[in-house]
Amino acid sequence: MLNILKNRLAQGHRTSAFPEGETGLPERFRGRPVVRPELCGEGCSACIEACPTGALGRGAGPLTLDMGRCLFCTECTAACPAGAVAFTRDHRLAASSRGDLLVSSAEVRLARSLDAEARRLFGRSLKLRQVSAGGCNACEAELVALGNVVFDLSRFGIQFV
Repeated sequence: MLNILKNRLAQGHRTSAFPEGETGLPERFRGRPVVRPELCGEGCSACIEACPTGALGRGAGPLTLDMGRCLFCTECTAACPAGAVAFTRDHRLAASSRGDLLVSSAEVRLARSLDAEARRLFGRSLKLRQVSAGGCNACEAELVALGNVVFDLSRFGIQFV
């Protein structure tokens, strides 16, 4: 037991320096997409046709990517000859509204923390509690995902109990 404690003390802490430093995500991590419609050639729709979920579209305006439909498969980046669609390593993807999931430029519209009315109602933090009554564990898996680095709800003042 003493050797285990010595080894553990020698290892030091293993947490990331986030938000002050890098998150330490793997090199292959695909984060927030960036769309640069100015790079699109006239009449080019190679990336739109390559998207398996129809997340890319042009409509009446510029090229737009719907992160609510995107699988982050990078088929669009491989098909686009001009490089108008790219995936960054930025893990911050939370949005406050459905419209904020539509990406048509390099600008980021991230979710904000609880507003004054929510803070008045819930106090300093909102606690999320889930009770399983014999389900298939799908709900539990989704709630666990809400605590990971991509969907981190604790940054909005929501705690899991």
